[in-house]
Amino acid sequence: MIGVNIFSAVERTDPSPAGHGDSHSQFIDRVAGPFWDQVRDLIEDWFSRLCSDAQADVRGRLRSRNDRQSKGAFFELYLHECLLRMGYTVTCHPEIDGTSRRPDFLAEKDGSAVYIEARSASSSDVAVGASARVNTLYESLDKIDSPNFFLWIDVERQGGGPLRARPLRSTLEKWLRELNPDAYSDRGNGRRDFPGMLYEADGWRIQFHALPKSLEARGKEGVRPLGIFGGGQAFLVQEEGIKNALSDKGSAYGRLGAPYVVAVASSSMTTGNYDVKNALYGTEALLTGTSPGGETRLDALVRNPDGYWYKGDRWDHRHVSAVLVVKNLHPAFVGTQQHTIWEHPDPEWSVPPFPMWRRSTVDAHGAVHFVDPAHTPTEWFGLTDPWPIGEPFSREGRS
Repeated sequence: MIGVNIFSAVERTDPSPAGHGDSHSQFIDRVAGPFWDQVRDLIEDWFSRLCSDAQADVRGRLRSRNDRQSKGAFFELYLHECLLRMGYTVTCHPEIDGTSRRPDFLAEKDGSAVYIEARSASSSDVAVGASARVNTLYESLDKIDSPNFFLWIDVERQGGGPLRARPLRSTLEKWLRELNPDAYSDRGNGRRDFPGMLYEADGWRIQFHALPKSLEARGKEGVRPLGIFGGGQAFLVQEEGIKNALSDKGSAYGRLGAPYVVAVASSSMTTGNYDVKNALYGTEALLTGTSPGGETRLDALVRNPDGYWYKGDRWDHRHVSAVLVVKNLHPAFVGTQQHTIWEHPDPEWSVPPFPMWRRSTVDAHGAVHFVDPAHTPTEWFGLTDPWPIGEPFSREGRS
């Protein structure tokens, strides 16, 4: 076992999945099992190679119960490790002439240098607070007595404050006791195929559906009643989150005289190439016209001049040489997650090759092209395939 710097030196006995109230750091530190031992060892190993003057800050944020802090710290750890694996010498928080602000990394190799700044395209504080209220509700509902049914829950509207959970639990338990699970055992898989209950209070509107448990699971203690979570009010960070991250960091240091990369971590499950293209090259639009017969015709797909880089008649923010977009980074999946570095079409300073990441470029006709790396993240990080080895949760932990 690598020397403990981040995680508690305790014997772990709880193999259960994360609860709704668990922070990211609490869960990683708490969960037992060989699968998660490998994850903790990787974090400790990467941390041991981090610049010594950056370790105290990163250690504190990795341990934070604020998920944005702990995930942001791991993102920086990931970037640092990637640069080392690609053969760079890395300086953390290098000094910049003319400003007291410092980027996260200066990477040097073969006489060339590149500056890298890490930024999270995360939800607003309002959205984070709303998400916390929902998680508190889920945690409370997981304590209800439901021997015969799982619950499918859709939070359709949130109130301005927390929902009083005790009256809701009482209402749900009474409703579930009146249902016969055998009457619905031959239903389909859609939520509307099962009995539903609408609950409204304190400005909240929540739709519940009851899904009967299998005969083997009925009456079993320790089985969480909440089974499926609908979309409800989703707080998704897409192109606007990327733009906001760039606008905050894209001009923080002036002209650096070297390539400058802004690395953006997106936690949105929906952020894809389409969203990044819209953020960097402008939102997609249909160019329409009128035919000789007076009918409207669709001529072409064009991009509006509202991108971070594309302004219609010119390329903007040329000092940002590239944007690395890292989606849903998680320490247990670094061997399988492939991320993309989007290169500016006309930068002041071109980025050097970064062979770990998928490369995105734009040709003279405005078409976007992708080039996959020659090696997988698993190979770059020197991990086994698969990694981590084993199952994340035992049957006992999932029950």
